[in-house]
Amino acid sequence: MSNSNLSANSRSDSRGSNNRDLNKKLGLKCYLLQLAMVLLLAGYQLGWGQWQIETNILSLLPTDSQAQASQQYNIQQAKAALFQQANQRVLVAISGEQAIPAYRQLANEITSFDGIENESMTVPDISEVIAFYQPYRDSVMTDDYQALLSTPQAINNFVLGKLTQVSDPFVSGSLAISPRLNLADFLATGLTQLQSFETEQGIIVVNKNGLKHYIMPIKVDVDGFSVKQTQAFSQQLQAEFRRLESKFDVDVLYSGVLFHTAESSQQAEYEMSTFGVISLLAVLLMILMVFRSAKPVNLALMVLTISVVYGLTAVVTLFNQLHLLTLVFAVTLIGIVIDYCFHAFVSLNTRGGIKSIRTALCLGFITTALGYAALIMSPLSLLSQVAVFMIFGLFGALLTVLLLLPYFNLTGKISVTPSVWVLTDKLNVWLTKLHQQRRLVFVVLSLGLVSAIVIDDINFNDDIRLLNSSPAFLIDNEIKMAKLMGYQHSQRIVITADDSETLLQRQEVLLARLQNSQLQGLTVKSIASLLPSVAKQQANNELLKDAEQQQVFQQGLAILGLTDTVDEFKPLTLAAFNAGPLQALSEVYIYQYQISDDNEKYALWVETSGVALNTDLQQWIAAQPDMSIDNKPAEVSAALSHYRQALLLLFAGAILVVTMVLCLRFGLMQGLLGLLSIVVSAGGALLLTQLTLGHLNIFNLLAVLLILALAIDYVIFYQEHGLQRNTVLAITLSAISSALVFGVLALSVTPAVESFGLTVMFGILLVFLLAPLSAKQVASLGAKQVEMEETDNDLNNKEIEVAK
Repeated sequence: MSNSNLSANSRSDSRGSNNRDLNKKLGLKCYLLQLAMVLLLAGYQLGWGQWQIETNILSLLPTDSQAQASQQYNIQQAKAALFQQANQRVLVAISGEQAIPAYRQLANEITSFDGIENESMTVPDISEVIAFYQPYRDSVMTDDYQALLSTPQAINNFVLGKLTQVSDPFVSGSLAISPRLNLADFLATGLTQLQSFETEQGIIVVNKNGLKHYIMPIKVDVDGFSVKQTQAFSQQLQAEFRRLESKFDVDVLYSGVLFHTAESSQQAEYEMSTFGVISLLAVLLMILMVFRSAKPVNLALMVLTISVVYGLTAVVTLFNQLHLLTLVFAVTLIGIVIDYCFHAFVSLNTRGGIKSIRTALCLGFITTALGYAALIMSPLSLLSQVAVFMIFGLFGALLTVLLLLPYFNLTGKISVTPSVWVLTDKLNVWLTKLHQQRRLVFVVLSLGLVSAIVIDDINFNDDIRLLNSSPAFLIDNEIKMAKLMGYQHSQRIVITADDSETLLQRQEVLLARLQNSQLQGLTVKSIASLLPSVAKQQANNELLKDAEQQQVFQQGLAILGLTDTVDEFKPLTLAAFNAGPLQALSEVYIYQYQISDDNEKYALWVETSGVALNTDLQQWIAAQPDMSIDNKPAEVSAALSHYRQALLLLFAGAILVVTMVLCLRFGLMQGLLGLLSIVVSAGGALLLTQLTLGHLNIFNLLAVLLILALAIDYVIFYQEHGLQRNTVLAITLSAISSALVFGVLALSVTPAVESFGLTVMFGILLVFLLAPLSAKQVASLGAKQVEMEETDNDLNNKEIEVAK
């Protein structure tokens, strides 16, 4: 009877084993099939995909879909177009005794550079400009000239005064064709206003404190700010500048977005590679020290590689542009994925193996993915890209750990060194004592956190410079160039319209408002000084005709011995202006862009400098639907502030999701205890960051969401398994590796990355200490537990011997 029962049990075990083997093989086949599909998609995207790496900081900002049908959207499109135009410009100032020869050599060298051209404006001959304006001579005049038309004596005095200026080329050149001298006054005033700098040998010269600076504007043809292309252009120009300084003993000052983009991208690439390598080596070294085997190292590398392939494939498939900062923050994937690996390796010392942690791993992934899912809908593209990368990367890691690792039959082949178990048991004793005082710990920490927040106000800094890692010398160059070119308090006011005539008319409305403000020291530059609207031209023509009928010009013409009648009105349009000798000025101030294939828009900018616009002017401009002050740093900082507030709401949603999952799985009390551990850890991390750096920013909140993702695993495993030595060891190894990863990020020279890494590091350390307090039961370290764990190990060893 006994033999019969044993035989039946044996057959039953055999059938169960066969079913498990079939399920394992089926799971492996499904895993390999989907892995092959992911690899094929990754190969296609990386080889033939339309995505590109983006380094422009402003590309992180979203487009408001609700504003696309409004005038405000046109303003934003115009600003983007003008900004892109400015992105491709570099300004160079050469000073010294040999400045002109150095300038000439630079101009010659640039002609041999592909994609780089000298944009120095060729000053047209005055006679050519006068000849161009001849058909429109009676349609243009300055406001000062218009004011003189009401008094014949005033006009006569004006003419006599101009005739004494025999050296004025505008007077001598236009007197024969425009004896009323309105054209001479118009051209002299307009060109002087727009070209406020002197010229020497056809070169723009700025005289600053007795030192001449020869200015060369350069255009760099960079398509979409390709990383390698931008770096190549920057290195090429900077190398040429150094050669000029050495050869001619001159000083070369240069500025432009190009150099900042190149430096930032190089820094991001350096940090991405350096931090990734350092983090990986530190984690792998720890694995070798704990397991004394190369197998966990190889398996961890395999899981990490697969997870990166999953994450990168998802990002380049769903986004056309992959920002470099996404790759920098994606380094954090190492810390979370290695957590899965540690739990898998340590679980091999238990009876159930990896199967014993399957529920906890899946629950941890689901909760983490739901937390990141809140970021996917974020209006800030960086958050969306990071969320997609992390979710799909973790999904690939989860599948690999659960379906591929069991296939290697690692039970008994990976073991923890005895000294590590000794340290783990000592740590477990300390955690057990801490768990017994958890009520006191939570009360003290919660009260301390609330008190610190009340005493020390939370200070958020949304400065755009937090996104930038430009070196100090480039920032210093920008400041020097701004002072040299007179850009202090310089602001650009952007105007948009559906057609060029409306655009010019709206510009004249703005100029009248600026003139009426009577701001002392305000300087205004606009294309209106050379291209009035057709409506104003016609009004000018009518004024001249009226003045002629009233014989206002009779005495002045008699003095000159000339007779002349006012021409019939002939409008000077934008198209005609662009066909003339001053087309280069039009290209600087007016921009034509496409909203869609059949929707063309116009934009121009008016520059004010000298003094800042007062509040009344700023409010008036803000109230105009087709005007906007182009203050990119302030706009980006305001946008970051807005998205920080939105991120707080997303954070609240993620907390709600975590609360629901924990309470549904572990009950109300245990769920709230786990949540309290996470919230206190996140709040404490923010507080410690503020005490360290003096302020917080949007990336600290992003770090909080990552703290939440990492902490979920700790809490869930403690809730599932309690303070078992296997759980404590796996979580300890995970916390150390995560602290190493994020501690490296805290060394970044980019303030945003630095504060991000610092916050996550603080959070991980706090979660490591507080997550065990949420465990439902405290595992005893007495003889019974040790005996049970030794029994498990003995059974595993016996099973291996039987299998052999």
